[in-house]
Amino acid sequence: MGHAWDELEWYFDYNVFPSKRLIYLGSHSADDDGKESGVDYQMFQGFLKGITYLDAVAEKPITIHMNIDGGDWYHGRAIYSAIQACRSHVTIVAWGYACSMGALILQAADHRLIAKDCVFMIHDGDTVASGSPRTIEAWGVESKRQRKALYQVYLDRMIVADPSMTMLKIERLCGHDRIYTPDQTVLMGFADAVLQNFVQVVDA
Repeated sequence: MGHAWDELEWYFDYNVFPSKRLIYLGSHSADDDGKESGVDYQMFQGFLKGITYLDAVAEKPITIHMNIDGGDWYHGRAIYSAIQACRSHVTIVAWGYACSMGALILQAADHRLIAKDCVFMIHDGDTVASGSPRTIEAWGVESKRQRKALYQVYLDRMIVADPSMTMLKIERLCGHDRIYTPDQTVLMGFADAVLQNFVQVVDA
């Protein structure tokens, strides 16, 4: 009982369940209005420690249970890169939200599952730049680079489901918030299957 309880504390306190090779990825806090913190440096730091630990211990499948409604581009991209760098097979199960940065992170997995009631949303995101004209111009160039990288991630996954998909089509899709049901998400190539039960996670 002692070891099992220690692992349960690990899972609740640090979002990592070592023996089951599970990681929970979601907001760590909310403001007074209930708005979730989303992807930020705290989420990234905790996740990086967890996934590098599991991948170092053994080259065995890792499952990430994710609920993300958006957040910072750079920390989200860092989470994406950390998943891509894993030698272990990674399955992500999206719950609740897979929006904005959550949609991007889902694409990093070897196997992508989306829960029946999960909301999936893609868009260009928001860029807030201030300062001198040259500073604003510099961030404009950076914003364009970010969008191109985002579109490429989506294209690499979507073209498997639709060989006619192009960067231009994805750019148009991301021009404003596009919200998809789980079935539509699979059809578009953003996920591999709708989660029916946990057996799918085990067999992934």
